[in-house]
Amino acid sequence: MTLKELIALYRADAFDGQEQMFCSDELLAIYANDGQDEACRRALLLRDSASPMCTISFQAGDESVGVDRRVIGIQRAFVDGHAVDVVAVERMDCSHPGWQFETRRDRPVRLVTGMTTGKLHLWPVPDAPGKIRLTVHRLPMRPMSGCDSTPEIRQELHRALVDWMLYRAYSREDTDLHNDAKAAVALAKFEAEFGRKASGRNEEWVRAGGGALPGPIC
Repeated sequence: MTLKELIALYRADAFDGQEQMFCSDELLAIYANDGQDEACRRALLLRDSASPMCTISFQAGDESVGVDRRVIGIQRAFVDGHAVDVVAVERMDCSHPGWQFETRRDRPVRLVTGMTTGKLHLWPVPDAPGKIRLTVHRLPMRPMSGCDSTPEIRQELHRALVDWMLYRAYSREDTDLHNDAKAAVALAKFEAEFGRKASGRNEEWVRAGGGALPGPIC
């Protein structure tokens, strides 16, 4: 579906716009993009190893590299064609005490998460320039904007984005469209397709490789 079709389907389901328009097309585009982001966070729908964000260059002496903000999680990693482990800082502290202060330099064999938001720390520190290649789960590359733009998730999942748009519209407090019961039904349909929402704290715990720690508490 195109963004125009998603908006049209929302208006047909919500009867929004026949006599009075409660949600503008601009607001509905925000809801549609928000729904796609939510779907990707919940169901990890977009797996990528080919986009530019999946190739990260480093120089000799670099202690860390930045990771694109759209990356939700890392599944596989290679340094100069060699498979490397992506491990949580707590695991590194347990298995290699003092690793962060070692002076030896070599080709990195581990990428350490959980030290700096949005960065991977290289161990050991590289002795030469190189490249990291990742396979990741990510958010959409860019928001839908024009009428003919389409969601990046698979075609058969597009219809469920309308359920999120309905949920957001029915949850608005300041319009006659507000309806808690209808909002709950729309959210339940969305969750049936993409799953229930995890907290941001849980997502960060997983992203940082928190398997070495007790489970998150919220």
